Amino acid sequence: MKFHSIGALMAKLTILLVAWLFVACGDSPSGSVTAIRQVPRNRTLIMDCSSILLCAGQIKDYNSFNPFWVGGTSRTGFNFVYEPLYFYNAFKGEMIPWIATGHQFNEDYTEVVINIRPGVRWSDGQPWTAHDLVFTIDMLRENSPTLSYSTDMQNWVREAVVVDSLTARIELTASNPRFVFSYLTSNFGIGMTIVPRHVWEGQDAVTFTNLDVGRGWPVFSGPYELSLSTPQQRIWDLRQDWWAAETGFRELPKVERIIYLPYMEEAKRVQNLITNGMDTSLDLRPPNILTVLDSNPQVTTWAGREPPYGYVDFWPISLGFNNLEEPFSNVEIRRAINYAINREQLVEIGWQQAGQSTLLPFPDYPELRPYFSEVEDLLVKHEVGVFDLDKSAALMTGQGWERTDRGYWTREGRRLRIVIDIFPIFQDVTPVLVAQLEQAGFDADFRMTSDAYTRMSLGTARAFINGHGGSVRDPYFTLRLYHSRFVQPTDSQAEFFWRWKNEKFDRIVDGMAAVSADDPELMVLYREAMEIWLAELPSIPILQWYHRIPHNETYWTNWPSEKNPYINSAYWHFVWLLVLLELEPKQA
Repeated sequence: MKFHSIGALMAKLTILLVAWLFVACGDSPSGSVTAIRQVPRNRTLIMDCSSILLCAGQIKDYNSFNPFWVGGTSRTGFNFVYEPLYFYNAFKGEMIPWIATGHQFNEDYTEVVINIRPGVRWSDGQPWTAHDLVFTIDMLRENSPTLSYSTDMQNWVREAVVVDSLTARIELTASNPRFVFSYLTSNFGIGMTIVPRHVWEGQDAVTFTNLDVGRGWPVFSGPYELSLSTPQQRIWDLRQDWWAAETGFRELPKVERIIYLPYMEEAKRVQNLITNGMDTSLDLRPPNILTVLDSNPQVTTWAGREPPYGYVDFWPISLGFNNLEEPFSNVEIRRAINYAINREQLVEIGWQQAGQSTLLPFPDYPELRPYFSEVEDLLVKHEVGVFDLDKSAALMTGQGWERTDRGYWTREGRRLRIVIDIFPIFQDVTPVLVAQLEQAGFDADFRMTSDAYTRMSLGTARAFINGHGGSVRDPYFTLRLYHSRFVQPTDSQAEFFWRWKNEKFDRIVDGMAAVSADDPELMVLYREAMEIWLAELPSIPILQWYHRIPHNETYWTNWPSEKNPYINSAYWHFVWLLVLLELEPKQA
């Protein structure tokens, strides 16, 4: 009874909050007063902010809308109002043209021409043109390596040229048949934002907050406009003049208002979902998603109401290291740690059997499975999946470590200490992993702090758990995360955190970049790259990542599902607009 009483109180508070939003006027971020129009609850979608780094307790970046800041801007909106050239549905293997109507590569994939859809307009009425695309590419190149995708643009683009208002030509530094897919297509959390030249030109892209309500900023192309952004909530409202509706390309979404609340602990999310105070939320751990399903019959998931309660995401997770720093710069230490990990126990205990382990840094998608099969013998050769404490001990002994000081590996009077930085979503499996490492003699622990992302990006997190936001149809995009071009010294911010260098691997990955996915040469190069990667283990793959996202059908139906996989349902991903366009109100 106490549980439901608290839930009822939470529901009342949520109702009061929403009611206040319907009638109140408040200070906008620019200091002007903006009236918040009335929108009924059954036309309103409520969720929390997805970023613990920037939204815990309050939305700390409420006055920032720069999508290029690495780890500095939460996706409480810009992910669905900046529209991409293409979307990609990994479940169907389907490209979905959006801002672009098509593109053409030259014969050797060193040049691509982009065709822009006529009639696309920014929210201030200005046309979306090839000038915006070229400007964005050039701006990123000029700010490498500070901004998201800036290193890639600097590395790959020789020149971007406006042919006419609806045509851009991009000359590449080398053959790259994946350029459009890798950077100009939104799939899951991958996608390079294109911004309006007439707003960003003359701004310092490194410091520009992109917010001035009085000037109509931020300027987007998507179907929503910013109505309110404060530390307590962010509100996006449907705008009737969306270009896609006016041109007949798409109908307006049925969702009239989107409310983001600050990031909240999982127990609060559970309570809000049970009492219908939220329509969806971040991933829930298996026992908590089961509690919600048992308590609210209106809630379902991608997999319905049965385990694993979600879908395999493009983000398989690894135990990662700062490979520049001892002791993790030593491959023998990394391999000793690998022998200490019992992946099946991580699934059985950490996830209560609701998931699957992995030996590779790629998601288990149909188009990638041939690549899994290709390296099965290498997995056996390098014993990546072998749990063997004796072999772990033999490697440690061979490196001069002794198991003294209460059974911990010690050398020259110092223990081998492993402190694993994690995000809250890993708090189920990490204690199991720590216990395994302790059993193997490593002085292991974990910490879950609000600055975990910062630690990883700076390399001060010597060990961490993180995912691979990379490949969905061929292995190149994950393997390029380990290219040394992304390596920055410890205490310098890096876009990707693995900090591993291998010149031969770099050359192979560069070769893969020039080979299309349907060329048999790609498989040859992939195997060569994986021979190095599996021997070195710059990170240790442990689990396929499942998004256990609750779908509350009290007010909204037609959520994505295993039976209707029109796109994934993570609202922090760049494909969220496609969900908004499909949701249907349940109540009139």
